[in-house]
Amino acid sequence: MREEFTLEDALIILRRRLWYFLLPFALFLAVGVGVVALLPAQYTAQGTILVESAQIPPDLVRSTINAYAQERIQTIRQRVMTRNRLLEISDKFNVFPRDKYTSSDRVRMMRDRIRISHITVGGNRSRDNTIAFTVSYTDPSPDAAAKVANEVMSLFLTEDVRTRTAGAANTTEFFRQEVARLANVVSQVESRIAAFKTENADALPEHLNMHVSALERANRDLVATEASITALEEELRFLETQLLSYFAGANFDAGPAAELARLKGELVRLRAVYRDAHPSVRALKDQIAALERELTPNREIQNLQKTLAEAELAMQQAERELSPEDPALAQARERTTRLQTQLSEKIAEQASAKGGDFLSAQLQGRIAVANNRKSLLEAQRDKLKASIADLEARIARTPEVERELAALTRQHQNLYREYQDILAKQQAAQLAENLEDSQKAEKFSILEAATRPDRPSSPQRGKLAVLVFFFAGAAGGALALGSELLFGTVRGRNHLAKLLETDPLVIIPYIPSENERRIRWPFPFFRPKAAPAASAAAAALMAISTAGAPPAPTPQDNVNPETT
Repeated sequence: MREEFTLEDALIILRRRLWYFLLPFALFLAVGVGVVALLPAQYTAQGTILVESAQIPPDLVRSTINAYAQERIQTIRQRVMTRNRLLEISDKFNVFPRDKYTSSDRVRMMRDRIRISHITVGGNRSRDNTIAFTVSYTDPSPDAAAKVANEVMSLFLTEDVRTRTAGAANTTEFFRQEVARLANVVSQVESRIAAFKTENADALPEHLNMHVSALERANRDLVATEASITALEEELRFLETQLLSYFAGANFDAGPAAELARLKGELVRLRAVYRDAHPSVRALKDQIAALERELTPNREIQNLQKTLAEAELAMQQAERELSPEDPALAQARERTTRLQTQLSEKIAEQASAKGGDFLSAQLQGRIAVANNRKSLLEAQRDKLKASIADLEARIARTPEVERELAALTRQHQNLYREYQDILAKQQAAQLAENLEDSQKAEKFSILEAATRPDRPSSPQRGKLAVLVFFFAGAAGGALALGSELLFGTVRGRNHLAKLLETDPLVIIPYIPSENERRIRWPFPFFRPKAAPAASAAAAALMAISTAGAPPAPTPQDNVNPETT
């Protein structure tokens, strides 16, 4: 059956097992108080670093550092609390001598003694509410604690400035490289567009209307030129027919042509009678040859005709290669006109010198001029046809050129728009870098430096002494209760009633034995009073017990008097 302890049971156990309680209590209390008294004093120096807001509104100049203050503090803390820096601080202030501690132990103890605490305001979790943070260091020496704390705070400030300026500079450098890269790409696309326009200058979309108009004019000019050539061909056929008729003597009663025709007829008649070697035949042949030489143009006229033909070819070539406003083309045309005039004058002069056969010379001159005009018109026609074919090819190529040019232009516009955006971001990043260099953005500043502590921060000896007192009492109570449970003695009326499973009728106060009377109790509260003989009281108690209960033990049965 589970035992239940009452206050009376506790007092009985404490009175019965007082020495079991006092000895461990005194021992643990003495040892605990001694340990607390011997604990070395630890001094904590603490400083406060303020998170200052930007001096220039973010709407005017936006910083490139977007991390919250709490995040930056944690990042800087990891950089400050590195192994090398902690060892440097330890060596600088001789906190942990090298000859007593290993490097790993020195780093571990430095990290254990440095504390970073955030100071926040408000309860909005959607944003960082950190307005300041504290840096503290604990050390047995108050001077060392203050020096190390201030050194760590200085490292925080230095690392914050370095991190912010380096971040802003890196951002500016990144955008500078992007601007240079995009500028190069835009320049390459512009070069491709310029080269494409140069290669397809004859089929650019902006020249389409001009090409269509030029094609219409060329078609009209071609129709007019072909009509002129047709008219000249008819005129040439008419003139040649007239000249042949003149030479044949048809419709003419006199003149070289009629004489030549008569002599040729006489030659035919003589050949029917005589051989070619006959003097009459030979004489008639000489007359015919002389008359033909008379009708044939002289060498000067032939040279003029040859020179005129060469001049016309040169003029046609100049018209193909030179612009209409070129002076060389005007000179070629002027030379052709001058040669035509000289040829006409020379033909008329020959006709006058040979007996005034003006009609033959006139016909030959007109034929020569007509041939020259026909050559010019044919060259012009060929040029117009080539021009028409070229214009039609340009117009046919224009849609494809326009499509490729539109693709290049669209690529250039997209790249240029991206270039403008990156350029604007570079300028904003440069402003942010200037903001960080001048320390006008959010920054850390020492609000309160760490001072030399006047009193130790630990150990808290009063609290520790109270804990030692309660621990000693718990140890004594545990030993007294354990011995009580181990020995299995009867205690108090409640315990006796549970053992007998019935309630007693009469309660007799505790009667100390002879041995107990001889003991000098340290506390008056626990000192028993004198009473009648214990045997009689025990006998009376057993006599008035409930009937049916087992017989109570007697003093002669070595029952401890405390059980009653």
